[in-house]
Amino acid sequence: MAWASSAPGRRPAGQCRGSGCSFTPSPGGLTLLDGCASLWAAYLPTVELLPLAGLGVAMRLRFLVVPLAVALAVGVSGVAAASSGNVRVTRDGTAASYLRYDGSADATTAACSTGKRSQNEPTIAVDPHNTKVVVAGANDYCAQIVNGDVWAGYYRSADGGSSWQDSLVPGYPADSSAAGVASPVHGTCGAAGDPSQAFDRGGRLFYAFICFNRAKPVNGGVFVARYTQDGATYDRTVLVKPGTPSGQFLVGLFQDKINLTVDQTTGPSSGNVYVAWSQYDGRAPNNAVLFSRSTDHGLTFSRPIRVTPVALGTASFADLAVGPDGAVYLAFVTYPSSSNPSSDIWLSKSADGGASFGPAAHVATITLFDSTQFSGNGATDCGDGPFACPTGLTFSRFTTAPAVAADARGVHVVWNAELASGQSKVFVRNSPDGTTWPAPAATLDTVSAGHQWTPDIASANGVLNVVFYDSRADPSYSPGLPPGDTATGTNSGDVVNTMVAKSADGGTTWSETQISTHGSNFGWETHGSRRDGFWGDYIYISAAGGTVMAAWTDSRDLVPGSDPRETGASDDHDGFDVYQPCTYVPNDINAASYSSPAVSDPCLSQGGLDQNIYAGTP
Repeated sequence: MAWASSAPGRRPAGQCRGSGCSFTPSPGGLTLLDGCASLWAAYLPTVELLPLAGLGVAMRLRFLVVPLAVALAVGVSGVAAASSGNVRVTRDGTAASYLRYDGSADATTAACSTGKRSQNEPTIAVDPHNTKVVVAGANDYCAQIVNGDVWAGYYRSADGGSSWQDSLVPGYPADSSAAGVASPVHGTCGAAGDPSQAFDRGGRLFYAFICFNRAKPVNGGVFVARYTQDGATYDRTVLVKPGTPSGQFLVGLFQDKINLTVDQTTGPSSGNVYVAWSQYDGRAPNNAVLFSRSTDHGLTFSRPIRVTPVALGTASFADLAVGPDGAVYLAFVTYPSSSNPSSDIWLSKSADGGASFGPAAHVATITLFDSTQFSGNGATDCGDGPFACPTGLTFSRFTTAPAVAADARGVHVVWNAELASGQSKVFVRNSPDGTTWPAPAATLDTVSAGHQWTPDIASANGVLNVVFYDSRADPSYSPGLPPGDTATGTNSGDVVNTMVAKSADGGTTWSETQISTHGSNFGWETHGSRRDGFWGDYIYISAAGGTVMAAWTDSRDLVPGSDPRETGASDDHDGFDVYQPCTYVPNDINAASYSSPAVSDPCLSQGGLDQNIYAGTP
């Protein structure tokens, strides 16, 4: 889910979860995407293209495979040394750190290697076939230097995460390679992201992502790339579900928020690939979670089915898991609607390898921890100029989302939500079978300071692992403030850390470790022409055998600075400005658009946008 702005002139994003999303013109010609939790970014008319998110129905196969399978090795030459347990995955300040899938370079990978642009929304996967192999992915904005927009980054380590070789999934607009031209995304869509990854037992990697255009034809569709040889060799990309060419959500369908898993058991469904995602329908308030599977190792995918009941109408943020017996579990969240006035966490189960799903089980009714509550006007994110909010606070968007894991002890669902005090905590609820819930939900801890959000969960060797963001280190923490802000709306420092909680008794008791060795702040204004923040809607943790790896978005390498457009009364002194030695035309923080700098301008590659993906082992 890439960056979606909430500047004046658009309906607050939180209001469109149940009714679709649309473009709304704003004063001064600033056209912004009314994004709900969508992967879309606001599109500002400027030289710069801004960076960016059927129950019981049997499924029929449809064949959407790319005829040409190109298998060329991904290089593994780059090295990044571990530093106190954290490793920088996206090494975009080192020549030749990015290579094409075949180990060669082109203009895009050369620009990525030294571009110091943003990466966020990371995924990570440990290879059960060879646990020394770990792969990651992210929304990678380095691609915009040459291609004009974000693309799906692919990063691989062959030494347990100590060093990484960075790349992009083939098919970006300037990709002239054989595999790139053969990909179904090439020439049909110009932006890609929202990655989700998983291996099968034989070392095949499956990488799900969405690809779309910011103008008509939008074509926002779901794709899965396949890599073989423990993720070292790119093989092909397959279309799972197309979007529509409509230029607006108001009259079209858009596929978003993907999650992918693979059956790694030895049972009859071993090797099945499962994909779930949100489909936003601008024509009616019936957003849904769709599901598709592949029973031939990712060569073809079935016709998608709707898993969420029509009555709920507002489902999103799907997460998948496979149990030891091959049962498939799909967690999702629903938002208030005319048929369901509460926000709720649900779990659907398939006992036939994803061919059909039973009725969704209700896990919890929750109070969302949603960034809209801190804006004063319902906006999802707040910054400078057109992104300024009545509260005077600065923050990137965040919300509540569930995740699920299944193991020999049962099924475990985690999510973040607000307590009565307003503090956001990570909750867990355990079930023996995914349909009954004998014990109530509980928080992972009783720490009274700091918000917790964006959890993910993985299980291996009888141990549950939950990763999440945490602001307990924030001296300015208040339940009524977003993470990283003081009461006066200034930067409270690098106060957001990544934590991992572990349970060896099926989720009854937990111990926590801070995995990040340096704090971050998610209010840095890296997006929206450097006037707004975006740090992603999710992070991931993966476990196989005795290996556990987590990946997160990190701001430790970002270079602070002053905004040349903020002078005199227009300077808010909030401390969230980034280094950008650029000449703006016009030099106005409130401008609807800018003719300079272009997205390729070297002034944007000096460290001010340097969000990175880090990984670590708890």
